[in-house]
Amino acid sequence: MRRILKFISSLLLLTLLSSMLPAQETGMRLRGPRIGVDLAGLVLLYTEPERSIYTFSVDYEAWQDIYPVLEFGFQNVELNRETYNYISSGIFGRFGVDINLLKYEQTNVYEMFYTGFRYGISYLTHQADDIYLADPYFGDVTGAAVNENQLNVHWISLVGGVKVEVFDNFFMGWSVLANIKLLQVKDENMTPYNIPGFGPGDKSTNVLFNYTLSYRFLPREYKPKKILKKKPIPEQVDIPTQN
Repeated sequence: MRRILKFISSLLLLTLLSSMLPAQETGMRLRGPRIGVDLAGLVLLYTEPERSIYTFSVDYEAWQDIYPVLEFGFQNVELNRETYNYISSGIFGRFGVDINLLKYEQTNVYEMFYTGFRYGISYLTHQADDIYLADPYFGDVTGAAVNENQLNVHWISLVGGVKVEVFDNFFMGWSVLANIKLLQVKDENMTPYNIPGFGPGDKSTNVLFNYTLSYRFLPREYKPKKILKKKPIPEQVDIPTQN
């Protein structure tokens, strides 16, 4: 997995550097809904097969370098252990905004080094059965169960990331989300193994990594209001010398 992540990071860096080369200036920008899928969830199918999560995203350049974002997905967990079986399923949504910190002289460049925030909500159900409890005083308990219970969790996320246009309208990127839990309806009997879109259920803070492929649909041209102008190069002044 480390090799895969290293390859993706290297590819993004090379693409970002190549994007800094001069591009044909038109004075116009393209914008349209950009729909993406998170590859980190697909990697989990091999590294953590008991948990499957699928995450999708939609963003749109409402204003130059400012992108409202909606992320959503679902997760399923199935743990079969010697002392218990655990099942969980749920959905989540995160909405917020990304702000591009890179400033280009060209208006038709879309590479991003951005920061932003999200507000996240998750709804899940979980249950456990075939629970074995060792008790030397009253005797072992076998076949116990915790009935299905519904939970909801709210949190905020601080976001930072990179996104590059590999081909026309096709983007790759990675991001880091620092999650801070705000509210959780507690289950008195059992702590959720993993909260969809947030992370481990027994933590109040968590960090997530996303690797996203996205495509911009139905691009339309618009005239940006902010255009960076090249600073004039001061003319060389000859200073007279005394003979």
